Amino acid sequence: RERGEARRGEARREDTMGVIVAEYVWVDGDGGLRSKSRVIRDLKKVKSPKDLPDWNFDGSSTGQAEGSNSEIELRPEAIFRDPFRREEDVLVMCSAW
Repeated sequence: RERGEARRGEARREDTMGVIVAEYVWVDGDGGLRSKSRVIRDLKKVKSPKDLPDWNFDGSSTGQAEGSNSEIELRPEAIFRDPFRREEDVLVMCSAW
């Protein structure tokens, strides 16, 4: 391994400073949990769910919508520290609309 080269799967600290991973979590059409990750670049502004953007997904893949009208909006409702990632990263509990 060359000097300065990171191991596979190992992020260099300077590459991740100033960003957090927000894991958006919601309940699918069968009562199971679903999630997807979003990188947030301005972590100083994330103090409440209102500071995070809404997001969307194709609800037909989760049993939440018909294929012809399948866009579902995720609205952040609560934020918690992510116990599985870095200290700055968060779990975002969402409602699906």
